[in-house]
Amino acid sequence: MAIKILLVEDTATELQFLKEGLESGGFVVEAASNGSEAYKKVYSFAPDVVLSDIVMPGIDGYQLCRMLKNDEETKKIPVILLTVMDKKIDTFWGKKAGAQLFLSKSIDMKELISQVVATVRRYPVKEEYKLALAAKADSASPAQFKLNSILNDLLMKSIFSSEFRNLSDFLNYERILVEKLFSLLSSFVEYHVAGIYFASPDDLAENILYIDTLGRNLSKNLLNDVSYDFFRTLEEHKTIKDTKFEVVKMLLGKEMDFQISDFTSKIVIPLVFDKKLIGGICFYTRHDVNYSSFRYFDIMISELLAIFKMKYQYTEKEFMSVLDGLTGLYNRRQLEIGLEQEHNRTKRHPADFSLAILDIDFFKKVNDTYGHQYGDYVLKTVADLMKQAFRKTDLLYRYGGEEFVMIMPETGIEGAIIPVQRLRNMVEEYDFEYNGVKAKVTVSIGLTMNYQDLLTSADILKSADEALYRAKQGGRNRVVLHEQ
Repeated sequence: MAIKILLVEDTATELQFLKEGLESGGFVVEAASNGSEAYKKVYSFAPDVVLSDIVMPGIDGYQLCRMLKNDEETKKIPVILLTVMDKKIDTFWGKKAGAQLFLSKSIDMKELISQVVATVRRYPVKEEYKLALAAKADSASPAQFKLNSILNDLLMKSIFSSEFRNLSDFLNYERILVEKLFSLLSSFVEYHVAGIYFASPDDLAENILYIDTLGRNLSKNLLNDVSYDFFRTLEEHKTIKDTKFEVVKMLLGKEMDFQISDFTSKIVIPLVFDKKLIGGICFYTRHDVNYSSFRYFDIMISELLAIFKMKYQYTEKEFMSVLDGLTGLYNRRQLEIGLEQEHNRTKRHPADFSLAILDIDFFKKVNDTYGHQYGDYVLKTVADLMKQAFRKTDLLYRYGGEEFVMIMPETGIEGAIIPVQRLRNMVEEYDFEYNGVKAKVTVSIGLTMNYQDLLTSADILKSADEALYRAKQGGRNRVVLHEQ
Protein backbone atom coordinates (compact mmCIF):
# COMPACT_ATOMS: atom_id res chain seq x y z
CA MET A 1 0.00 0.00 0.00
CA ALA A 2 1.35 3.44 -1.00
CA ILE A 3 2.52 5.76 1.76
CA LYS A 4 0.11 8.64 2.38
CA ILE A 5 1.71 12.05 2.95
CA LEU A 6 -0.06 15.16 4.18
CA LEU A 7 1.99 18.02 2.69
CA VAL A 8 1.62 21.44 4.36
CA GLU A 9 3.06 24.50 2.57
CA ASP A 10 1.68 28.03 2.25
CA THR A 11 3.65 28.99 -0.91
CA ALA A 12 1.78 27.73 -3.99
CA THR A 13 4.86 27.18 -6.21
CA GLU A 14 6.75 25.35 -3.46
CA LEU A 15 3.67 23.27 -2.66
CA GLN A 16 3.29 22.27 -6.33
CA PHE A 17 7.00 21.40 -6.67
CA LEU A 18 7.04 19.21 -3.57
CA LYS A 19 3.71 17.53 -4.40
CA GLU A 20 4.80 16.55 -7.90
CA GLY A 21 8.19 15.30 -6.72
CA LEU A 22 6.68 13.17 -3.98
CA GLU A 23 3.93 11.76 -6.20
CA SER A 24 6.59 10.77 -8.76
CA GLY A 25 8.20 8.79 -5.96
CA GLY A 26 5.03 6.71 -5.60
CA PHE A 27 3.46 8.47 -2.61
CA VAL A 28 -0.19 9.45 -2.22
CA VAL A 29 -0.07 13.16 -1.40
CA GLU A 30 -2.78 15.37 0.09
CA ALA A 31 -1.97 19.10 0.20
CA ALA A 32 -2.86 21.80 2.73
CA SER A 33 -1.90 25.46 2.48
CA ASN A 34 -1.96 26.31 6.21
CA GLY A 35 -1.94 24.78 9.67
CA SER A 36 -5.70 24.98 10.26
CA GLU A 37 -6.49 23.18 7.03
CA ALA A 38 -3.81 20.60 7.74
CA TYR A 39 -5.16 19.84 11.20
CA LYS A 40 -8.59 19.11 9.75
CA LYS A 41 -7.15 16.92 6.97
CA VAL A 42 -5.14 14.84 9.44
CA TYR A 43 -8.51 13.38 10.45
CA SER A 44 -10.13 13.10 7.04
CA PHE A 45 -7.00 11.91 5.17
CA ALA A 46 -5.41 9.88 8.02
CA PRO A 47 -1.85 10.08 6.64
CA ASP A 48 1.19 7.92 7.39
CA VAL A 49 3.29 11.06 7.82
CA VAL A 50 2.87 14.84 7.93
CA LEU A 51 5.46 16.87 5.99
CA SER A 52 5.10 20.51 6.99
CA ASP A 53 6.71 23.88 6.41
CA ILE A 54 7.44 25.79 9.63
CA VAL A 55 6.95 29.45 8.66
CA MET A 56 3.26 29.89 7.80
CA PRO A 57 0.66 32.54 8.66
CA GLY A 58 -1.77 31.74 11.47
CA ILE A 59 -0.89 28.33 12.86
CA ASP A 60 2.76 27.59 12.01
CA GLY A 61 4.54 24.26 11.73
CA TYR A 62 5.69 24.20 15.37
CA GLN A 63 2.15 24.79 16.60
CA LEU A 64 0.65 22.23 14.21
CA CYS A 65 3.17 19.65 15.40
CA ARG A 66 2.49 20.45 19.06
CA MET A 67 -1.26 20.17 18.49
CA LEU A 68 -0.89 16.74 16.89
CA LYS A 69 1.49 15.43 19.54
CA ASN A 70 -0.66 16.73 22.39
CA ASP A 71 -3.63 14.57 21.44
CA GLU A 72 -3.93 10.80 21.83
CA GLU A 73 -5.96 10.65 18.61
CA THR A 74 -3.16 12.11 16.46
CA LYS A 75 0.10 11.76 18.43
CA LYS A 76 1.23 8.58 16.63
CA ILE A 77 1.33 10.30 13.22
CA PRO A 78 5.04 11.11 12.58
CA VAL A 79 5.84 14.73 11.67
CA ILE A 80 8.71 15.99 9.51
CA LEU A 81 9.33 19.74 9.61
CA LEU A 82 10.81 21.57 6.61
CA THR A 83 12.45 24.98 6.87
CA VAL A 84 14.98 27.32 5.33
CA MET A 85 16.18 28.14 8.88
CA ASP A 86 19.29 26.33 10.02
CA LYS A 87 20.04 27.74 13.46
CA LYS A 88 20.39 25.31 16.36
CA ILE A 89 17.55 27.01 18.23
CA ASP A 90 15.19 26.16 15.35
CA THR A 91 16.15 22.49 15.58
CA PHE A 92 15.68 22.67 19.35
CA TRP A 93 12.13 24.01 19.04
CA GLY A 94 11.33 21.45 16.36
CA LYS A 95 12.32 18.63 18.68
CA LYS A 96 10.47 20.19 21.63
CA ALA A 97 7.36 20.41 19.49
CA GLY A 98 7.58 16.65 19.07
CA ALA A 99 8.74 16.41 15.45
CA GLN A 100 10.38 13.13 14.40
CA LEU A 101 12.65 14.88 11.88
CA PHE A 102 13.82 18.38 11.04
CA LEU A 103 14.97 18.87 7.42
CA SER A 104 16.22 21.79 5.34
CA LYS A 105 14.16 22.83 2.33
CA SER A 106 17.34 22.77 0.27
CA ILE A 107 17.43 18.96 0.50
CA ASP A 108 17.20 17.29 -2.93
CA MET A 109 14.09 15.30 -3.79
CA LYS A 110 15.81 11.92 -3.83
CA GLU A 111 17.12 12.42 -0.29
CA LEU A 112 13.74 13.78 0.89
CA ILE A 113 11.98 10.66 -0.43
CA SER A 114 14.55 8.47 1.32
CA GLN A 115 14.02 10.31 4.63
CA VAL A 116 10.22 10.05 4.36
CA VAL A 117 10.39 6.29 3.74
CA ALA A 118 12.84 5.82 6.64
CA THR A 119 10.59 7.84 8.99
CA VAL A 120 7.46 5.88 8.09
CA ARG A 121 9.31 2.60 8.61
CA ARG A 122 10.64 3.77 11.95
CA TYR A 123 7.27 5.15 13.14
CA PRO A 124 4.63 2.97 11.45
CA VAL A 125 0.98 3.88 11.97
CA LYS A 126 -1.39 0.93 12.18
CA GLU A 127 -4.39 0.84 9.86
CA GLU A 128 -6.85 0.56 12.76
CA TYR A 129 -5.39 3.77 14.22
CA LYS A 130 -5.89 5.60 10.91
CA LEU A 131 -9.43 4.20 10.55
CA ALA A 132 -10.31 5.43 14.05
CA LEU A 133 -8.88 8.83 13.10
CA ALA A 134 -10.92 9.06 9.93
CA ALA A 135 -14.07 8.06 11.81
CA LYS A 136 -13.73 11.18 13.97
CA ALA A 137 -13.23 13.60 11.09
CA ASP A 138 -16.64 15.21 11.48
CA SER A 139 -16.39 15.64 15.25
CA ALA A 140 -12.80 16.95 15.43
CA SER A 141 -12.41 20.31 17.19
CA PRO A 142 -11.46 23.31 15.02
CA ALA A 143 -7.70 23.85 14.87
CA GLN A 144 -7.79 27.29 16.50
CA PHE A 145 -9.90 25.99 19.39
CA LYS A 146 -7.45 23.14 19.89
CA LEU A 147 -4.46 25.47 19.73
CA ASN A 148 -6.02 27.88 22.24
CA SER A 149 -6.70 24.98 24.59
CA ILE A 150 -3.08 23.84 24.39
CA LEU A 151 -1.72 27.36 24.86
CA ASN A 152 -3.99 27.97 27.85
CA ASP A 153 -2.93 24.66 29.36
CA LEU A 154 0.76 25.51 28.88
CA LEU A 155 0.18 28.93 30.42
CA MET A 156 -1.58 27.40 33.43
CA LYS A 157 1.22 24.87 33.92
CA SER A 158 3.84 27.59 33.64
CA ILE A 159 2.09 29.79 36.22
CA PHE A 160 1.46 26.79 38.45
CA SER A 161 5.13 25.79 38.37
CA SER A 162 6.41 29.32 38.89
CA GLU A 163 4.27 29.71 42.03
CA PHE A 164 6.12 26.77 43.59
CA ARG A 165 9.53 27.85 42.34
CA ASN A 166 9.13 31.28 43.90
CA LEU A 167 9.21 29.55 47.29
CA SER A 168 12.87 28.56 46.87
CA ASP A 169 13.82 31.93 48.45
CA PHE A 170 12.66 30.59 51.83
CA LEU A 171 14.64 27.32 51.99
CA ASN A 172 16.61 28.42 55.06
CA TYR A 173 13.51 29.76 56.85
CA GLU A 174 11.59 26.55 57.49
CA ARG A 175 8.58 28.01 59.30
CA ILE A 176 8.06 30.70 56.63
CA LEU A 177 8.46 28.08 53.88
CA VAL A 178 5.80 25.93 55.52
CA GLU A 179 3.37 28.83 55.81
CA LYS A 180 3.95 29.81 52.17
CA LEU A 181 3.43 26.22 51.03
CA PHE A 182 0.18 25.89 52.97
CA SER A 183 -1.03 29.22 51.57
CA LEU A 184 -0.35 28.01 48.01
CA LEU A 185 -1.70 24.47 48.46
CA SER A 186 -4.90 25.69 50.11
CA SER A 187 -5.63 27.87 47.07
CA PHE A 188 -6.22 24.88 44.78
CA VAL A 189 -6.36 21.69 46.94
CA GLU A 190 -9.46 20.90 48.97
CA TYR A 191 -8.75 19.74 52.52
CA HIS A 192 -9.79 20.12 56.14
CA VAL A 193 -6.34 19.12 57.46
CA ALA A 194 -3.03 19.13 55.60
CA GLY A 195 0.47 18.22 56.74
CA ILE A 196 4.04 18.92 55.63
CA TYR A 197 7.10 17.02 56.88
CA PHE A 198 10.75 17.76 56.07
CA ALA A 199 13.13 14.85 56.69
CA SER A 200 16.56 15.68 58.07
CA PRO A 201 19.95 14.06 57.37
CA ASP A 202 20.54 14.36 61.13
CA ASP A 203 19.18 11.21 62.81
CA LEU A 204 18.95 13.12 66.09
CA ALA A 205 16.74 15.86 64.65
CA GLU A 206 13.09 16.07 65.68
CA ASN A 207 10.57 14.72 63.18
CA ILE A 208 7.87 17.39 63.01
CA LEU A 209 4.65 17.22 61.02
CA TYR A 210 3.52 20.80 60.40
CA ILE A 211 -0.29 20.84 60.31
CA ASP A 212 -2.70 23.31 58.73
CA THR A 213 -6.35 23.21 59.81
CA LEU A 214 -7.38 26.27 57.76
CA GLY A 215 -8.03 28.10 61.01
CA ARG A 216 -10.36 25.47 62.45
CA ASN A 217 -9.92 24.70 66.13
CA LEU A 218 -9.59 20.91 66.03
CA SER A 219 -9.00 18.63 69.00
CA LYS A 220 -5.53 17.54 70.02
CA ASN A 221 -6.68 13.92 69.86
CA LEU A 222 -7.64 14.31 66.18
CA LEU A 223 -4.33 15.96 65.32
CA ASN A 224 -2.47 13.24 67.21
CA ASP A 225 -4.33 10.64 65.12
CA VAL A 226 -3.46 12.46 61.88
CA SER A 227 0.19 12.65 62.89
CA TYR A 228 0.26 8.97 63.83
CA ASP A 229 -1.45 7.95 60.59
CA PHE A 230 0.95 10.07 58.52
CA PHE A 231 4.19 8.82 60.08
CA ARG A 232 2.96 5.22 60.14
CA THR A 233 2.43 5.45 56.38
CA LEU A 234 5.96 6.80 55.90
CA GLU A 235 7.58 4.04 57.94
CA GLU A 236 7.85 1.74 54.92
CA HIS A 237 10.39 4.25 53.56
CA LYS A 238 12.20 5.00 56.82
CA THR A 239 11.84 4.07 60.46
CA ILE A 240 10.69 7.32 62.06
CA LYS A 241 10.74 7.72 65.83
CA ASP A 242 10.27 10.57 68.28
CA THR A 243 7.64 12.31 66.17
CA LYS A 244 5.51 15.30 67.07
CA PHE A 245 3.21 17.74 65.32
CA GLU A 246 2.98 21.51 65.27
CA VAL A 247 -0.14 23.41 64.21
CA VAL A 248 0.79 26.32 61.95
CA LYS A 249 -2.44 28.30 62.24
CA MET A 250 -5.51 27.73 64.37
CA LEU A 251 -8.17 30.11 65.58
CA LEU A 252 -9.16 30.32 69.22
CA GLY A 253 -12.73 29.44 69.93
CA LYS A 254 -15.07 26.48 70.16
CA GLU A 255 -13.44 23.19 69.30
CA MET A 256 -14.91 21.39 66.28
CA ASP A 257 -15.95 17.81 67.00
CA PHE A 258 -14.01 15.92 64.30
CA GLN A 259 -12.66 12.38 64.44
CA ILE A 260 -10.21 10.89 61.97
CA SER A 261 -12.90 8.44 60.87
CA ASP A 262 -14.92 11.45 59.64
CA PHE A 263 -12.40 12.03 56.85
CA THR A 264 -13.82 10.26 53.81
CA SER A 265 -10.85 11.10 51.59
CA LYS A 266 -7.16 11.29 52.31
CA ILE A 267 -3.79 11.01 50.60
CA VAL A 268 -0.33 10.62 52.16
CA ILE A 269 2.51 11.26 49.72
CA PRO A 270 6.07 10.25 50.65
CA LEU A 271 8.62 12.33 48.76
CA VAL A 272 11.63 10.18 47.88
CA PHE A 273 14.81 11.14 46.04
CA ASP A 274 17.71 8.80 45.26
CA LYS A 275 16.01 6.06 47.35
CA LYS A 276 16.04 8.43 50.34
CA LEU A 277 12.97 9.79 52.13
CA ILE A 278 13.28 13.58 52.04
CA GLY A 279 9.82 14.47 53.32
CA GLY A 280 6.11 14.05 52.76
CA ILE A 281 2.75 15.79 52.52
CA CYS A 282 -0.79 14.72 53.36
CA PHE A 283 -4.35 15.92 52.84
CA TYR A 284 -7.48 14.86 54.78
CA THR A 285 -11.02 15.99 53.99
CA ARG A 286 -14.61 15.14 54.92
CA HIS A 287 -15.62 15.49 51.26
CA ASP A 288 -15.43 12.85 48.55
CA VAL A 289 -12.25 13.83 46.68
CA ASN A 290 -9.98 11.82 44.38
CA TYR A 291 -6.73 13.72 44.91
CA SER A 292 -4.75 11.79 42.30
CA SER A 293 -7.23 12.82 39.57
CA PHE A 294 -6.49 16.50 40.17
CA ARG A 295 -5.61 18.05 36.79
CA TYR A 296 -2.14 19.20 37.75
CA PHE A 297 -1.42 16.51 40.34
CA ASP A 298 1.77 15.25 38.63
CA ILE A 299 3.12 18.81 38.25
CA MET A 300 2.32 19.55 41.90
CA ILE A 301 4.23 16.45 43.05
CA SER A 302 7.12 17.24 40.71
CA GLU A 303 7.41 20.81 41.99
CA LEU A 304 7.04 19.74 45.63
CA LEU A 305 9.75 17.13 45.11
CA ALA A 306 12.05 19.82 43.68
CA ILE A 307 11.46 22.10 46.70
CA PHE A 308 11.90 19.29 49.23
CA LYS A 309 15.05 18.12 47.43
CA MET A 310 16.56 21.62 47.61
CA LYS A 311 15.50 21.94 51.25
CA TYR A 312 17.05 18.57 52.13
CA GLN A 313 20.29 19.37 50.30
CA TYR A 314 20.49 22.77 52.00
CA THR A 315 19.97 21.14 55.42
CA GLU A 316 22.45 18.38 54.55
CA LYS A 317 25.09 20.93 53.56
CA GLU A 318 24.60 22.82 56.82
CA PHE A 319 24.61 19.56 58.78
CA MET A 320 27.74 18.18 57.11
CA SER A 321 29.62 21.42 57.76
CA VAL A 322 29.46 20.70 61.51
CA LEU A 323 30.40 17.01 61.28
CA ASP A 324 33.65 15.15 61.19
CA GLY A 325 33.72 13.41 57.81
CA LEU A 326 35.15 10.09 59.03
CA THR A 327 33.21 9.41 62.22
CA GLY A 328 29.98 11.34 61.67
CA LEU A 329 30.39 13.00 65.08
CA TYR A 330 30.38 16.76 65.57
CA ASN A 331 33.72 18.38 64.76
CA ARG A 332 36.09 20.38 66.98
CA ARG A 333 34.62 23.74 65.96
CA GLN A 334 31.19 22.55 67.06
CA LEU A 335 32.68 21.37 70.37
CA GLU A 336 33.84 24.91 71.07
CA ILE A 337 30.38 26.25 70.27
CA GLY A 338 28.46 23.49 72.08
CA LEU A 339 30.55 23.62 75.24
CA GLU A 340 30.28 27.41 75.45
CA GLN A 341 26.51 27.26 74.95
CA GLU A 342 26.06 24.55 77.59
CA HIS A 343 28.28 26.42 80.05
CA ASN A 344 26.35 29.68 79.53
CA ARG A 345 23.01 27.89 79.85
CA THR A 346 23.90 26.35 83.19
CA LYS A 347 25.10 29.71 84.49
CA ARG A 348 21.73 31.29 83.63
CA HIS A 349 19.72 28.31 84.86
CA PRO A 350 21.87 26.46 87.40
CA ALA A 351 22.18 22.80 86.51
CA ASP A 352 24.85 20.11 86.26
CA PHE A 353 26.51 18.89 83.11
CA SER A 354 29.41 16.49 82.72
CA LEU A 355 32.19 16.26 80.14
CA ALA A 356 34.51 13.38 79.26
CA ILE A 357 37.58 13.17 77.01
CA LEU A 358 38.44 9.79 75.49
CA ASP A 359 41.78 8.78 74.00
CA ILE A 360 42.37 5.51 72.11
CA ASP A 361 45.28 3.73 73.79
CA PHE A 362 48.45 3.25 71.69
CA PHE A 363 46.66 4.43 68.55
CA LYS A 364 49.94 5.31 66.82
CA LYS A 365 51.00 1.69 67.26
CA VAL A 366 47.74 0.56 65.62
CA ASN A 367 48.45 2.78 62.61
CA ASP A 368 52.11 1.72 62.39
CA THR A 369 51.28 -1.98 62.71
CA TYR A 370 48.14 -2.35 60.62
CA GLY A 371 48.12 0.77 58.43
CA HIS A 372 46.08 3.97 58.30
CA GLN A 373 42.99 2.30 56.80
CA TYR A 374 42.82 0.05 59.84
CA GLY A 375 43.28 3.13 62.03
CA ASP A 376 40.37 4.86 60.29
CA TYR A 377 38.25 1.74 60.84
CA VAL A 378 39.08 1.83 64.58
CA LEU A 379 38.18 5.53 64.83
CA LYS A 380 34.85 5.02 63.09
CA THR A 381 34.02 1.93 65.15
CA VAL A 382 34.77 3.69 68.46
CA ALA A 383 32.51 6.56 67.32
CA ASP A 384 29.72 4.05 66.56
CA LEU A 385 30.11 2.50 70.01
CA MET A 386 29.87 5.99 71.54
CA LYS A 387 26.51 6.49 69.81
CA GLN A 388 25.28 3.22 71.34
CA ALA A 389 26.56 3.97 74.84
CA PHE A 390 25.17 7.48 75.24
CA ARG A 391 21.73 9.10 75.11
CA LYS A 392 20.42 10.98 72.10
CA THR A 393 20.51 14.14 74.19
CA ASP A 394 24.25 13.75 74.83
CA LEU A 395 26.62 15.56 72.47
CA LEU A 396 29.45 13.59 70.89
CA TYR A 397 32.50 15.14 69.23
CA ARG A 398 35.72 14.15 67.54
CA TYR A 399 38.20 16.42 69.29
CA GLY A 400 41.08 15.63 66.97
CA GLY A 401 43.24 12.64 66.03
CA GLU A 402 42.26 9.76 68.30
CA GLU A 403 40.57 11.96 70.94
CA PHE A 404 36.82 12.28 71.45
CA VAL A 405 34.69 14.44 73.74
CA MET A 406 31.28 13.73 75.26
CA ILE A 407 29.05 16.41 76.82
CA MET A 408 26.21 15.10 79.00
CA PRO A 409 23.63 17.83 79.77
CA GLU A 410 21.60 17.69 82.98
CA THR A 411 23.96 15.03 84.32
CA GLY A 412 26.13 15.07 87.45
CA ILE A 413 29.31 13.07 87.90
CA GLU A 414 27.47 10.11 89.48
CA GLY A 415 25.17 9.79 86.48
CA ALA A 416 27.94 10.39 83.93
CA ILE A 417 30.21 7.61 85.21
CA ILE A 418 27.65 4.98 84.12
CA PRO A 419 27.67 5.56 80.32
CA VAL A 420 31.39 6.41 80.38
CA GLN A 421 32.29 3.09 82.04
CA ARG A 422 29.80 1.34 79.73
CA LEU A 423 31.65 2.74 76.73
CA ARG A 424 35.07 1.74 78.09
CA ASN A 425 33.82 -1.83 78.60
CA MET A 426 32.21 -1.97 75.14
CA VAL A 427 35.47 -0.96 73.46
CA GLU A 428 37.54 -3.41 75.52
CA GLU A 429 35.23 -6.32 74.70
CA TYR A 430 34.77 -5.45 71.01
CA ASP A 431 36.51 -7.64 68.43
CA PHE A 432 38.00 -5.21 65.95
CA GLU A 433 38.42 -6.87 62.53
CA TYR A 434 39.20 -5.24 59.20
CA ASN A 435 40.28 -6.98 55.98
CA GLY A 436 40.75 -10.22 57.93
CA VAL A 437 43.01 -8.60 60.55
CA LYS A 438 41.84 -8.85 64.17
CA ALA A 439 42.98 -6.64 67.04
CA LYS A 440 41.96 -5.57 70.55
CA VAL A 441 41.67 -1.89 71.45
CA THR A 442 41.19 -0.05 74.75
CA VAL A 443 40.49 3.55 75.67
CA SER A 444 41.40 5.91 78.50
CA ILE A 445 38.85 8.49 79.67
CA GLY A 446 39.02 11.64 81.80
CA LEU A 447 35.73 12.75 83.36
CA THR A 448 34.72 16.08 84.90
CA MET A 449 31.68 18.30 85.42
CA ASN A 450 30.90 22.00 85.74
CA TYR A 451 32.24 22.40 89.26
CA GLN A 452 31.95 25.89 90.75
CA ASP A 453 35.72 26.42 90.79
CA LEU A 454 35.87 25.89 87.01
CA LEU A 455 34.95 29.38 85.87
CA THR A 456 35.12 29.03 82.09
CA SER A 457 34.33 26.41 79.47
CA ALA A 458 38.07 26.20 78.79
CA ASP A 459 38.65 25.37 82.49
CA ILE A 460 36.15 22.50 82.26
CA LEU A 461 37.83 21.07 79.16
CA LYS A 462 41.25 21.42 80.76
CA SER A 463 40.14 19.61 83.92
CA ALA A 464 38.91 16.64 81.83
CA ASP A 465 42.19 16.64 79.91
CA GLU A 466 44.16 16.52 83.17
CA ALA A 467 42.04 13.56 84.34
CA LEU A 468 42.72 11.85 81.00
CA TYR A 469 46.46 12.37 81.48
CA ARG A 470 46.27 10.63 84.89
CA ALA A 471 44.29 7.76 83.33
CA LYS A 472 47.07 7.20 80.80
CA GLN A 473 49.79 7.58 83.43
CA GLY A 474 47.95 5.11 85.68
CA GLY A 475 48.09 2.28 83.14
CA ARG A 476 45.41 3.19 80.52
CA ASN A 477 42.08 1.38 79.87
CA ARG A 478 40.44 3.20 82.77
CA VAL A 479 38.22 6.13 83.69
CA VAL A 480 39.68 8.81 85.99
CA LEU A 481 37.64 11.60 87.57
CA HIS A 482 38.80 15.19 87.90
CA GLU A 483 40.16 15.95 91.40
CA GLN A 484 38.78 19.13 92.87
